[in-house]
Amino acid sequence: MFFHNVNEEDFIELLGALPDSPAVTRAHLLGAFDVIVAGDDPRAWWNALLMDRGDEGAAKAVAQLVLSKGGRRLVSLIRAEAAGRDVVARADDPKLARLLFDSSQEEFLDDQWELKSIVCDYYEETQVVLEDDDPDLDGSEEDAEDGPSIFDRFSGKPRPSAGRGAKWVLERIQNPPRGFLPVPDRWKEKDLDGFIWANWESIDFGFDRPIYLVGKQQRLSANTSDRVDLVARGRSGEHIAIELKIVEARRGDYTQLTSYLGNMESSGVPADKVRGILVAPAFSQKVLNSAAIEPRITLLRFSKVP
Repeated sequence: MFFHNVNEEDFIELLGALPDSPAVTRAHLLGAFDVIVAGDDPRAWWNALLMDRGDEGAAKAVAQLVLSKGGRRLVSLIRAEAAGRDVVARADDPKLARLLFDSSQEEFLDDQWELKSIVCDYYEETQVVLEDDDPDLDGSEEDAEDGPSIFDRFSGKPRPSAGRGAKWVLERIQNPPRGFLPVPDRWKEKDLDGFIWANWESIDFGFDRPIYLVGKQQRLSANTSDRVDLVARGRSGEHIAIELKIVEARRGDYTQLTSYLGNMESSGVPADKVRGILVAPAFSQKVLNSAAIEPRITLLRFSKVP
């Protein structure tokens, strides 16, 4: 049986220890589980999962969140535990890892062993794959890529987007302005990517001030192998991840963008400086609903023409 009789307070404790900001977690709950939650209280998140999915479904959802949001070090600990190795959390490990693997701390979970079993069972069901194992656990001497973010490493001159009177305009769904960029119907995603990269200075993204293009196909933190299509900066220090879709953007696309926001936060960018832009010809209703309660994400639309 996957679900064990675990004190629900322990699930709430795990939800509260997730490294993402509450806004990113709420967006993930909606995008990944179709569960709408309001506020920053992990207890309300757990109750919403419980009501929507029952005991076992809610437990699996928390296990998925722990695995997907806990970072490479935590998943490496879980992999080692699932493989039957003795695992002990370090003092410098994130709170999630210490809650599950360090019973010596004062605030350890009442049902720590059962919770570890739930997460390990879920890991074995889904077979979470990492690009690299933790070197402390598998003996590898190769360290994870570290150092400055892509925004600091970029060596070229940042390119500002256009303002009023631009040659092309992307329609901002939350607050539609004038017309919007026409794209040939035959285009593939790589064509859209190349066009926006080449014509950045001639595109109005619908913001009050220009945003500055600084890179493409970049990893946003050392803990992920995912690469975002474009990265940009705002004039007030905002870090912006831009995801491009040549077809209707659906729930998984939105969830991917929220994951990029989490990557930026985990690399040290303050939550109030993180932004996301999803560019597509259309958006599913679930994406529209998700964006309506996440002010840090902007939906931009282009049109397809024969």
